[in-house]
Amino acid sequence: MKTTDLINSRFRRAFLPITGLAALFAFAAPLASAQDKTTLDLLVQKGVITQADEDSVAKSAATPVVVTPKDGAVKGLKLEGMIQAQFDFLSTKDNGPGSVTPTSTDEFLLRRVYLGALADLGNGWNAEILLDLAATDGANQPKGGPQAALPTTTATYNSAIGQNQFEKVLITKNFTDVDGTLGVGFRKVDFTQEDETSSAQLKVTERSPVSRFFDESYSTPTSGRIGFADRHTGIFWNGTIPAIPGFYYSAALTDGVQNENVQFTNPGGLNRFGYWASLGDKGTIAGVKYDVGINGGLSQDENSVNVTAAGVPTSTVNQANTDIGYNPYLKLDYGNFELSAEFEQVQVSHGRGPAAALTNANTTTVTPYGFQITPSYKITPDWEVVARYSYLDTNGRGVQISDADRDGENTITGGSLFNNVSAFYAGVNWYIVGSSVKLSAGYEFDDFYNRSAAAGGAFTGPSADVSGFRTQLQVTF
Repeated sequence: MKTTDLINSRFRRAFLPITGLAALFAFAAPLASAQDKTTLDLLVQKGVITQADEDSVAKSAATPVVVTPKDGAVKGLKLEGMIQAQFDFLSTKDNGPGSVTPTSTDEFLLRRVYLGALADLGNGWNAEILLDLAATDGANQPKGGPQAALPTTTATYNSAIGQNQFEKVLITKNFTDVDGTLGVGFRKVDFTQEDETSSAQLKVTERSPVSRFFDESYSTPTSGRIGFADRHTGIFWNGTIPAIPGFYYSAALTDGVQNENVQFTNPGGLNRFGYWASLGDKGTIAGVKYDVGINGGLSQDENSVNVTAAGVPTSTVNQANTDIGYNPYLKLDYGNFELSAEFEQVQVSHGRGPAAALTNANTTTVTPYGFQITPSYKITPDWEVVARYSYLDTNGRGVQISDADRDGENTITGGSLFNNVSAFYAGVNWYIVGSSVKLSAGYEFDDFYNRSAAAGGAFTGPSADVSGFRTQLQVTF
């Protein structure tokens, strides 16, 4: 079969199963809000408002659920939610000699199902609880699980740890006198812009291998995802300085271990903290809107393992390991064109070595890095094209295909760890009802190369790649 025929075949299989459902939304939406949308679209075309303004108006137009208890403590309660129905058609190809091609992924799935509530308690106090009802081990959601080697005690080390279904649990207090917001609870720390971007606002169907490697759930002490940032439990501060227009900053004190799983605190035997900070500036130069900044973090115990026969740490165990990283970023917005770019690098203490060598003496420090560039262009107010290139160098730590590419297959011969990943994405977004109803479709090609048969081995083996289409229908409210 010709390459073009294969791509066309994949596109039909990936795109057609969801277009029928999208058509129902497309025909139903005008019955509810045709006049409002027409007016907003016209204002965008005339330059009176931006596309972001239209999206905000469309979302806020929904009538919130308001609860006023007898004691008047809660001023208001607003429901929020999102549904992402997705279809994936992906193929994994092993380029090694005598290799057998793994079975392709061809499936419908509920990628995310969010349901939450925001409470206004008055006097600047607010609370938010947001659940992802599709985030289960079986659903293979981005929070990970089952975990092969979560930092924990002997009793649960190397066991399947269930993950929680919370996206966010946060109590906040706005301080208008100092232009800042204090948060206490469970949320993402400021690191990796793509990871921080709400899943509802992503321009691509899936986050990149770079974001997954640095920020999604921890894999093992000496290979795979490092679990550096993403969700932690702690205290968070976000603020601005009015005397410096456009300047913003943040700081956080959290548990040292990423809290993606059932516990919301440091596991037994690990009791150190994580420290996070960021600085940024927003403004406009010659008609170009910009957002530039840098995130940094020092996460203690992130790659620590408490494993002894008695469950008591000793000086020979791979423990008390501190990860430290930085993440500069840039965003540009000019008319219908947008560009985001960022770089990540994290030093992982004792993050490389044989899988069985969990002692400080037999492991070495590793400094993986990666970057990603994502341009997009609005052809019309409703149609957008987007592309992304990302590159990952694990610096000898290695990563499995499924650790970096959701639904990629690890059933390949000759070892499953790769030192490098180059990933390409090209797609289109159709905003059917502003940002409230969106259909996305894209082609992805991820090249995994410099293979090793085992953790700590030489990364000189043949490559493998994952390619195919993903389509996603998203509704937010």
